Amino acid sequence: MTRAASFAIRPAYDEDYEFLFDLKKRTEFEPIKHVFGWDETVQRRIHAEEWLEERPLIIESKGKAIGSYLVQNQGDKLYFCRFFILPSHQGLGIGSQILKMAIRQAQQQQLPLTLSYLQSNRVGALYQRMGFVQTGEDKEFVYMQYVNPSE
Repeated sequence: MTRAASFAIRPAYDEDYEFLFDLKKRTEFEPIKHVFGWDETVQRRIHAEEWLEERPLIIESKGKAIGSYLVQNQGDKLYFCRFFILPSHQGLGIGSQILKMAIRQAQQQQLPLTLSYLQSNRVGALYQRMGFVQTGEDKEFVYMQYVNPSE
């Protein structure tokens, strides 16, 4: 078993705007291209809308931004989204630790934790390993919810 890399979490600052777009492009280009076709203008518009809606948290390692995620409170549930980790930092256990933090948050708030991901994105295997079960799918997305094994 490999030891997870250390990381820190901080809020996104104005200067993270371009990093976050580049991060999404570097990690989601192929799945987005496969499902929707990559259109830079459309992706920039979506990025701007998401930025204004709610900023994600930034994942840092050794003082450098390496990823992002967001847990949105949607009233009756928490929604885990905008989860991206640079390819050079994937497979080090950071994603599992982030998901464990989100699961603990949902358990503390006694709310279901849901997420979705693009069809063809390999992140689904991580979500399954962490206890998420598929609740639905369409031609673009797979929908999942965390199921507490003790329930």
